Amino acid sequence: MPKIADRQTERTTLHEVATLAGVSASTVSLVLAGKAGHRRISEDTRARVKRAAEDLNYAPNLLTRSLRRGRTHILSFFSAFRHREEADLYMDSLSSAIEMAGGEAGYDVLVHCNFSRSPKEIYQFLNGGLSDGLILFAPQGDDPLLALLRKSSLPLVIMNGRDGEQMFPSVADDVTVGMQLVADQLIQNGHRRIAILSAIAFEARDADRRIHLLRKGLAAHGITVPDHWVIPSREDARPALQQLMAEPEPPTAIYCWHDRLAYGVLACCESLGIDVPTDLSIVGYDGLHWPFPTRHIAASVSVNHSTLARMSVRLLDEYINGYEGPLREEVLPVTFTPGTSLGPALPLQRSKNESP
Repeated sequence: MPKIADRQTERTTLHEVATLAGVSASTVSLVLAGKAGHRRISEDTRARVKRAAEDLNYAPNLLTRSLRRGRTHILSFFSAFRHREEADLYMDSLSSAIEMAGGEAGYDVLVHCNFSRSPKEIYQFLNGGLSDGLILFAPQGDDPLLALLRKSSLPLVIMNGRDGEQMFPSVADDVTVGMQLVADQLIQNGHRRIAILSAIAFEARDADRRIHLLRKGLAAHGITVPDHWVIPSREDARPALQQLMAEPEPPTAIYCWHDRLAYGVLACCESLGIDVPTDLSIVGYDGLHWPFPTRHIAASVSVNHSTLARMSVRLLDEYINGYEGPLREEVLPVTFTPGTSLGPALPLQRSKNESP
């Protein structure tokens, strides 16, 4: 294996290849671009150019080529949550899906993961010519980055969000139908006492909408979720569970605003001796099986990340290629997966529990 000091430290230039081959730089450019036939360059000259390029380990400067052609064939992906955790199954799944979708469409994907920059610095980086377009994940309406991007010509698609000023196209899962499915499934299983575990602080952008839609769907059937039964919680939901199950008439079902929380609740139920779904049904959102210590598969609204990513990349590709029609706001259909954590509600005298 060659030592680091022996490796080439500077990029070979087109002129160096031309000098070794004994031809002009323009001839080298034509040969390496596959356009030698257009100028009737001889086979001998082509062979000398290719041999010189190989001997010098020449690789074209992609940035220069991209500037000349006006395309990089790279898509950027930026999460407006501006943080990333290890072992985040949701973002792992979504990022992999975008990577696959980008490759299928002929693009590489640049995932931005430096969240220490200011909004202006992020904007300058995103709009600096490194990519042909941007997939912006879940921005809030007042995100200062959106205001900056509205002044640019960078093609952009919002994933899992909508642009309040209707300048940018978007792709999102059908949360309205998803939460109606949750309400319908709970009602069909006889649940009337339903609690909700909500988000902590910065996560609330998705949680609030889902919870609003669920309460609206339940209210249409005369079912009210008391305000004190909407509890912010992390995955270690023991305090919330103890509080709810100590009620004189405890809930028969809990909706968790995403599956990571749902699986945390399922694990807590097992440790507290709460029988799921006999004593308590649990429902989540996303359709992801998180690795928590529970034997259950959470009932959940399933969102197909592969399809969501393909829709986003396809739409962005259309805008990159000059789409000028009406603003596109595409919706991904969702389904409900019953899992093993949703069952019929038992009568109060059978489902009532003492405080664990």
